[in-house]
Amino acid sequence: MSAFFAMDGYAAFVWPAYGLTLLGVGGLVLWTLQARRAAAARLTRLQALETAALETGALETTVTEAGAAATVTKTGATEIDP
Repeated sequence: MSAFFAMDGYAAFVWPAYGLTLLGVGGLVLWTLQARRAAAARLTRLQALETAALETGALETTVTEAGAAATVTKTGATEIDP
């Protein structure tokens, strides 16, 4: 077993490489999870704003023939294609 960990004399190079790789992949996983949480929070805020605007009558949402949503404000028409 000690021969495995010694890596035929290359352990000083192999184990730090494994450690740095694990650190990099772990950092990317944490970064991705944080970005996902931020995106979910932003989506929740935008949905709440849209719901409030629709309830107050500030926005009207229609669906075109192609299925793309178009949003029309009371001050003028603005089309938003997702």
